[in-house]
Amino acid sequence: MFYRIIFILILSIYIFSSYFIDAMNNSDHDYMKNIQEEIYIDNKEVDVFDKKSLDEISITDKKVKAWIVQIYYNDKNQDMVKNILTKNGYNPKQNKKKSFFSIGPFAEISHAKEESKKLRNALGLDNKISSFIF
Repeated sequence: MFYRIIFILILSIYIFSSYFIDAMNNSDHDYMKNIQEEIYIDNKEVDVFDKKSLDEISITDKKVKAWIVQIYYNDKNQDMVKNILTKNGYNPKQNKKKSFFSIGPFAEISHAKEESKKLRNALGLDNKISSFIF
């Protein structure tokens, strides 16, 4: 029984020894780091909900280019094309005036080309990549 108590005592000293060594070595300077410092807030940056007139707002970047993939259809295959796109995880937007579904927008042309290639090779859908600026 006496050996078990000594074993538990030695084991607990071993487990908690790093905590005691760190506590002994740390000075008051480390303790001061843990005390919260006073936080100063700039009211100009906090007031994000203040309404400003349009004259004060400056536009730095006027043009952003994006790409979409257009899949054309006719009256006969409209439902088939839409079903193929939705079954494969796409969320197509339909333009009824020009008879095409669009997928995108994509920020990089490489991504648009990759999707176009997938649509053409895997699903057999003719498509075209077009860009727009907004």
